[in-house]
Amino acid sequence: MKNDPFNLPNFGDINFNLDFGNFDPEEIQVDETINAVFVVDTSYSVQSYVKELNHAFNDFTESMQKSHVADKLLVSIIEFNDQVSVRGGFQPIANIAPQDFAKRIGGSTALFDAVHKALENALDYRKNLENSGVEAKTLLFVITDGEDNQSKTPPSVIAHKIRDLKKDERGAFSFTSILFGVGTNANFEKARTDMGIEHLAQIGTSGEQMRKMIGFITQSISSMAMNGGQAAPIF
Repeated sequence: MKNDPFNLPNFGDINFNLDFGNFDPEEIQVDETINAVFVVDTSYSVQSYVKELNHAFNDFTESMQKSHVADKLLVSIIEFNDQVSVRGGFQPIANIAPQDFAKRIGGSTALFDAVHKALENALDYRKNLENSGVEAKTLLFVITDGEDNQSKTPPSVIAHKIRDLKKDERGAFSFTSILFGVGTNANFEKARTDMGIEHLAQIGTSGEQMRKMIGFITQSISSMAMNGGQAAPIF
């Protein structure tokens, strides 16, 4: 195991041949995993609430490391501004170091590129786990405060991948996607619809709202671990 999997350099505009550094499926000791991928906006406008985001995310990590699902929870973090940076592929929650998103604030918003790359890795890793005899449930959490203004990937590509996954009966109950729209400066509903993401929660930038978001994420993971799903968030 890596002791500090997310203290990685900024890889810039990655491609799908990059080794994400996912945890070796052959070392998984459980029959089922919960794979949570976070796609986090670090564009310039996030600067106004990044401290609150840091606190909330690190509280989430600390809490989940002590939770009843800790032995099966794997987390991946993808950041984006005008480029996409892999902070780490899927790793056990016990290995996740505290994050400081403020270190990489700046630039514009390549939302669709980031979601596409995160989803691609999540689905590839899911197949690798299944080939190793491990069942996998996947949660995609997208956190952004702006509209896409940089991506080369059309959102329809993302929607197509999600739609294909959900056509399968098992996929319909083992995959959940949520877009957290922070603030009021973007048409989050259009982004959600265009990407085929299932749920939308629009939240404010205060510490309280960040904690609410993380609280719902925690509940979603726990619910997925128990029975495979969670209703759309309501704030």
